[in-house]
Amino acid sequence: MAVHHTKDKGDLGTAKAHADLVERGFLVLFPATEHAEFDLVAYRDDVFHRVQVKYRSSRSGTLLVAFRSVWSDRHGTHLKPSDKSQVDVLCIYSPESRH
Repeated sequence: MAVHHTKDKGDLGTAKAHADLVERGFLVLFPATEHAEFDLVAYRDDVFHRVQVKYRSSRSGTLLVAFRSVWSDRHGTHLKPSDKSQVDVLCIYSPESRH
């Protein structure tokens, strides 16, 4: 099986966000597609929140976040700007802070 280091980081960030939201009393739902602008949906008190999760390492104490998706296939690397209107909450996981 091929190792996708970037994908593994994204999976870890999503798992950490999921755990944090559950601890805060949210029901967490996952879309049945990887093509949505959001990674999960947090639900509490009759309100749904579309959550995009980013894994970012700190460089010089600063977290830089690009609002885009990046993927590679046999045609090369592709960048797609995120549609911010499709996301309600941005969750950033930093391995240095473990939050």
